[in-house]
Amino acid sequence: MKLKLFTKNSPDAIEFSKYVKNLAENLGFKITEKDPDVVLVIGGDGTLLRAVKDGIPILGVKFGRRSALLDIRPENIKEALELLQKNKYTIEEYPMLEAKSRNINTIAFNEIAILFNNPETVYGSVNIKERKILFEGDGVLIATPQGSWAWSYSATRVLLHKDINGIEITFINPIIPNIKALIVPQTETIFVKLEDKGRTQNVRVISDGEIVGNLISKEDEELTITLSKRKAKILRFFNLIEFDGLFT
Repeated sequence: MKLKLFTKNSPDAIEFSKYVKNLAENLGFKITEKDPDVVLVIGGDGTLLRAVKDGIPILGVKFGRRSALLDIRPENIKEALELLQKNKYTIEEYPMLEAKSRNINTIAFNEIAILFNNPETVYGSVNIKERKILFEGDGVLIATPQGSWAWSYSATRVLLHKDINGIEITFINPIIPNIKALIVPQTETIFVKLEDKGRTQNVRVISDGEIVGNLISKEDEELTITLSKRKAKILRFFNLIEFDGLFT
């Protein structure tokens, strides 16, 4: 079996990855950068976000402050690798979002965010089934269930259970509308557009913390967000992730 190591850029994680590489090779795994069967992530949730989008199964070692979605502790890595060899694990699949515009094409594990470049409010609309919701505030987040544990949770203190097939739309510090979040089915297509504010708006589009492009109001451009056909796959050896994973 071929493993790719994907490691958090910190001295302790890099040092631990050297140990894992030797351990895995001694157990008969091949360490590779090309066409791996499993990606072994050593880090926190941020490291996971950078590794998970290719659809290759993830084995995640908890090496971050929160690591809410990783269930393997460093002291259990040898046991996990031995279980991997014996195919004794559960595969958890997570939905991802796809966002497109003329100049943007991205996949998000947690959320797509629309935020202003300048210290002023964003004025725009979210359109679902030809129904328009106007919003004005610091921005809007479109989140998967697992993404509702992250940025959206800090804004709303609400969790969307991972087994609910929903997408959470979170309005950040809204002036309008008079709600903070809306849950819609994952079958819906969501359109986000900037409205006329009397001057040009230029907002950032952020996918899992990475700026992937801009929307500009004068170009009358929409960002289309749908459920991706691609699933994120995380291997579980000890515990399925439930709500208490947020606090570990």
